[in-house]
Amino acid sequence: MTKIGIRYTKPRKLVFEALEHLSKPVSANEINDYLKNKIDLTSVYRTLSLLIKSEMVNVILFGEGKKRYELKNKNEHHHHLVCEKCGDVKDVEMKESSLLKSVEERSKFVIKKHNLEFFGLCPDCQ
Repeated sequence: MTKIGIRYTKPRKLVFEALEHLSKPVSANEINDYLKNKIDLTSVYRTLSLLIKSEMVNVILFGEGKKRYELKNKNEHHHHLVCEKCGDVKDVEMKESSLLKSVEERSKFVIKKHNLEFFGLCPDCQ
């Protein structure tokens, strides 16, 4: 974290390590639960806000009324599979260049960025 000028404090280290270990989009409450109250929820939110501003964390919205967070990896664009029953989230990588080209050609819209999530049932919930 010190490469971009952020001090590596205990709360920041804990939240970063939680995101790294959980390795999927998680809510602030899930991070707090994982940390087992080593820091308070306010510190989790404050740290997430800083990590977002520092472009180290992405905010993911699945339309469920809460924000989820995951570490940003600039070399890895991916999408998500979301189980509607148990809430599990898995990353899925795809080559969507032909889809994006088709959308741009049909709509005359210049796409700058996109999100794509798939909702259904995971193998355990089917």
